[in-house]
Amino acid sequence: MGSLIEINDTLKLKRGEGFPNNIELNKKYNFSIKEKRLFHLKPIRVFLVEEIEKKWNYVGHIFILELKIDAEKDETSGIFEVVQFYTKEYIELVNKFEPPKNQGFIEKGNDNNENK
Repeated sequence: MGSLIEINDTLKLKRGEGFPNNIELNKKYNFSIKEKRLFHLKPIRVFLVEEIEKKWNYVGHIFILELKIDAEKDETSGIFEVVQFYTKEYIELVNKFEPPKNQGFIEKGNDNNENK
């Protein structure tokens, strides 16, 4: 026997598919993702990642305020609040070192930030 639910410290969403178009600090947003997942709940931070061109772009920290797992639909939904945005310089570093290998988003025209 094993667990059928994955525990995550990162919420990764695509723009138009859960990632807010005009994201703001201290605002609350709904999310819904495929598969059953558990996330750390407030007051523990969760990393917020925007998926761009199948790459990971770290944005900042969020608190998960509400979490619902639907076993029949195989989805997880909830509400998060944005509590911190990263600076551009920090985003370049975290996108280089934190995502799975070769999955960090690199802004076009910035070839000093290759994911190795």
